[in-house]
Amino acid sequence: MRKLYSKDFVIIEAKPPNQYPEGHEMRSLTSARYTPLFVFLDYRGKKVMQTRGFMNEAEAKALHQFVSTRAYRKGTFTTFTEAQPAN
Repeated sequence: MRKLYSKDFVIIEAKPPNQYPEGHEMRSLTSARYTPLFVFLDYRGKKVMQTRGFMNEAEAKALHQFVSTRAYRKGTFTTFTEAQPAN
């Protein structure tokens, strides 16, 4: 999955946001207090998608497609996955 994601995204591993000092940029991304947390930013640094928890491989691939094709501009991840053909 790392290989799939790294071709379209910059991947960073970070601590939970509450472990950064007040005012730190990483702290402003989310209020989640647990990991794993996946936050996707557009080229301007605006958050476009956030998801919490572990996923299976099919869900991770669908999330990659949803964000890399900018489908978030047209609807929610749930709507996107429901419209996908079953494997």
